[in-house]
Amino acid sequence: MMHRSKFLVIVDDTDELKTAVQFAAQRASNTKGGLVLLSVIEYADTQQWKSVEDIIHQEARAEAEKKLQEWSEIAFNISGQTPEIVIKEGVVSEEIINYINEDKKIRFLVLAASGEDNPGPLVSLLAGQRSGKLPIPTVVIPGGLTSEEIDDLASRAQ
Repeated sequence: MMHRSKFLVIVDDTDELKTAVQFAAQRASNTKGGLVLLSVIEYADTQQWKSVEDIIHQEARAEAEKKLQEWSEIAFNISGQTPEIVIKEGVVSEEIINYINEDKKIRFLVLAASGEDNPGPLVSLLAGQRSGKLPIPTVVIPGGLTSEEIDDLASRAQ
């Protein structure tokens, strides 16, 4: 049984996010696939300050929802498709791997590398340290590509 493949992008605060969303949205559109935008809220367990923790958690969730909505609109403008948006809570790498294991339609994790000497936190973690734990391929888009070059890469092998 064939089902629509999905591309997963992690929504964070890095500059590379724009590149990852552009590639994944364009690629999903060109392959008639889907796009999932995932935000992971990290939290510290501070039971003695539970009321403060609850306020911080609510603010973090509201901020994650706002970012996901903004990036969802950008992805829609690129692909004409509304992406799925998901919020998880916990350790970033663990939640990403858990979510990929939950949604069997996800076929690719799309990350973008920084144009700097350091590839960025997600690339370092998921394409490096935790890469053996991922059940799907990780696509790393090089930093420094133009918008036109990203579109060209995303449209190859249609």
